[in-house]
Amino acid sequence: MAKRKNGRLASPGGFTLVEMLVSILITSLIVVAIYSIFRVQTHSVKIQENRLEAQEYARSVLDIMVREIRNAGYFPVTVTDLVNCTPTLGGIVTAGAQTFSFNLDADANGNCAGPNERIAYTFSGGNITRAADGGAAESLTDSNATNLQLIYYPQQTGGTAPPPYCYASLGDLIVNGVTCSGIVTANLANIQRVSISVTVQSKNPDAEFGGQLNATMTSNADLRNRGLS
Repeated sequence: MAKRKNGRLASPGGFTLVEMLVSILITSLIVVAIYSIFRVQTHSVKIQENRLEAQEYARSVLDIMVREIRNAGYFPVTVTDLVNCTPTLGGIVTAGAQTFSFNLDADANGNCAGPNERIAYTFSGGNITRAADGGAAESLTDSNATNLQLIYYPQQTGGTAPPPYCYASLGDLIVNGVTCSGIVTANLANIQRVSISVTVQSKNPDAEFGGQLNATMTSNADLRNRGLS
């Protein structure tokens, strides 16, 4: 029983039930608010990690393609092998929207029958593949690619960059309202630059944190052996 002090009824020590319930409620609200902030931050960080992973994945594939395509048409000595080499076309065999094949004489022996002297890149079934020397195609993207886009340009001879080549006809590729420079299949020997755009998905998607994220990376491969004797 509470004791009287100075003529008033003194409160017993401790908290009342109502005070405890209010304290628990306030504490719970604070914990929920902190957890919500933490959850949002974790979600954002995880999405960013997945996006960066996809970008690095795309960049690694793109770097391989650019490094090799730059060497198309490397013929340091007179070519004697016209079966495997295409010197009159600058080493290019095929140039399509999603496929590109070429050859070079890496060991400078006059033919293109050595290792990694005939290379083909192709996009098919979610894969960007690389085939060398007539061998089996190997996937560079583990079925995680969603697109490969190749665009071909002639050499720039004036102050304005020329428009790209068309894939089939003069009307199937318009850039900024300018008709293309010609049909690519008829201009293999004139291709100076290959614009490569690779789109891949993150390798380790997490449905809870954004799911499968795509990343697109683009780079140009300038054919460094064009115009060389």
